Amino acid sequence: MSSSETDEPQECPLCRDDAPIELPAYETWLQCDMCEEWYHGICVGISASECECIDKYHCRKCAETHGPSSYKGPALRRSGRGHADVDYNKLNEGQPATFNQYLLRLESGEFAEDEFEHLSDGSVVTAEWIRSRDTNDPFVVDSATGLGMEMPDPSVTVKDIAAAIGKDTAVSVMDVLTQDELSGWTMGAWADYFHSTNRRRVLNVISMEVSDTAFGAKIRRPRVVDELDLVEKYWPEAKRKPNKFPRVKTYCLMSVQNAYTDFHVDFSATWVYYHVLSGEKVFYLVPPTPSNMRKYEAWSKSPEQAVTFFAESVRHCFEVRLVAGHTLFIPAGWIHAVFTPVDTIVIGGNFMAMQSLNAHIGTYKLEARTKVPVRYRFPFFIKLCRYMTELLAKRWAKLAARDKAKWTLDELEGAFVLATFLESKLIGDDCDADIAKAVGDKASLRKHAHTLIELVGAELASRMVPEEWLNRESQLREGSHFRWVRPGMTHGSQLLATRPRRSRTAGAINSADKTITKIREKAAKKSSRPKLVRGRPRSNTSDDTSSTKTAAHDADLDELMTAEDMIAALGTGTRSNRGGSSDSNTSDDDDDGDGSDASGDEEDGSDCSSSSDGENFVVSDSDDGHRKAKRRKSIQVKSVSLQNGARRAQNVGQFKGARRRIAEQIKLKL
Repeated sequence: MSSSETDEPQECPLCRDDAPIELPAYETWLQCDMCEEWYHGICVGISASECECIDKYHCRKCAETHGPSSYKGPALRRSGRGHADVDYNKLNEGQPATFNQYLLRLESGEFAEDEFEHLSDGSVVTAEWIRSRDTNDPFVVDSATGLGMEMPDPSVTVKDIAAAIGKDTAVSVMDVLTQDELSGWTMGAWADYFHSTNRRRVLNVISMEVSDTAFGAKIRRPRVVDELDLVEKYWPEAKRKPNKFPRVKTYCLMSVQNAYTDFHVDFSATWVYYHVLSGEKVFYLVPPTPSNMRKYEAWSKSPEQAVTFFAESVRHCFEVRLVAGHTLFIPAGWIHAVFTPVDTIVIGGNFMAMQSLNAHIGTYKLEARTKVPVRYRFPFFIKLCRYMTELLAKRWAKLAARDKAKWTLDELEGAFVLATFLESKLIGDDCDADIAKAVGDKASLRKHAHTLIELVGAELASRMVPEEWLNRESQLREGSHFRWVRPGMTHGSQLLATRPRRSRTAGAINSADKTITKIREKAAKKSSRPKLVRGRPRSNTSDDTSSTKTAAHDADLDELMTAEDMIAALGTGTRSNRGGSSDSNTSDDDDDGDGSDASGDEEDGSDCSSSSDGENFVVSDSDDGHRKAKRRKSIQVKSVSLQNGARRAQNVGQFKGARRRIAEQIKLKL
């Protein structure tokens, strides 16, 4: 509660003796509703605007037993963050009152080096080049030459920008300490702050859209952005009315030294381009793997978000440094934070692409779950989905087979997710009044969505084996939207990387994992690498001896064989000799075999050997049909050996099947 609701507070237990409490920053007070202790808002890191939204405030001590503070409505976005101790000497001198806690974390953190692609010439960056990339990693263009963009002169200042836009134009300013939005600022006041040396707090401007201003008229974004942007391609020209159309094309970001934006995903996971006009920027990039996105969602909801550095909870966080003239492209879904080492001006923008539409929709759902305010989401997102679904359904109904083949797998999955997403919005409980207004004629749109699902689904099914499509379709419908594709990664690896989370219930079997196992077995049969085939049985004496040894040896292997042994056996046809000697079995077979068997082995292949479980394997290539024919003929002639081999296979077949299943599960887990 505020100080106006009860008696005037007397003392803040967090203040030091030299605290300048007469300053206006100390006029905001908070009282803990549990212990009834009073605190300065600046001492607990809560701004005056956030105080108005607090319903019940719990201090740090009481929060441990009674939980965090509660709000009257949704909490302000990224507000209430922890803070470092107030430096009162600096406050008296007019310098920032708090030490930059984020700077400490960045300096002490360990980040992966920049391993992304750096291009010296931007002319190679085309829509077709991006569509055909084998990765969704960010990339940097060191020179603007060839990108087809136009930018203001690098010597432009914030005062020049304010004069072009209008000094009375309102601007949203972010307080770096609390990551909270400050209202009441104009471009004139911001220019005065930016060019002053007496900056009491570190502030940042990152959401100034300038496309419809005189300053924006001097800017032309990269050519590839216009080629990929879904808004430009699918939003009808006749319906691009002011304030009824997404304005996210061109932003001017103005950051002072030590400004920092904490980890975030741009609204609806849009692609982002950043061109550093002057100064420097440091980006901290986390790939959009399913695991990282789950961690990000939990971190966004956590009351400990203010005191938790997100980069410490993930495996990969890359540090990318940009200087004046560099242009960075960040694909959809990448989680990133930005630090400004010197005063910097950046021109950037957001756009959506068809090949990442899956991630755009997935992030829209994530924003709804984390209760991100509407003003921080992609504007008119549902309406854009509506226009896309209508136009795509009409085009695909007339599209020739050769034109359908030009669509990449990612683009097809994006269109499929788009249609299923709209279908669920129309028939589910999520269809509120605002969504109903955005989608217009629900019956007509439902028909278009159903048509698009059938057409695109058929094309996707034709490009995959049935089991793979069955698994992938369920993933797309249930919300498997994120993945990190590294250079050289095969589609099969991407499928494994995007499979749903395993059930933690004891004894539960994941049907998707079983399907993946079948896919891998089919792929192994079709590959050209050597395969494992059962060798021709030995003579009667050899089979009887080997059968007896196999039964005893397999009983020992049940207890002694490890995961490494199983994987080795599955991959090479042999396994380590634990608990028995394969050499003794081999020598016995060789000694007991008759001359005809020996000659038959030489005809079948010289690579015949006996494994530690007493079975014979032949390592043969996929084109050894003539060898198989000879072996079959030899087996037909020796009916007695065939019967012994069948009995032997019956004895060990159960163990072999169980061993293969266990080995496959171990390989998936590893």
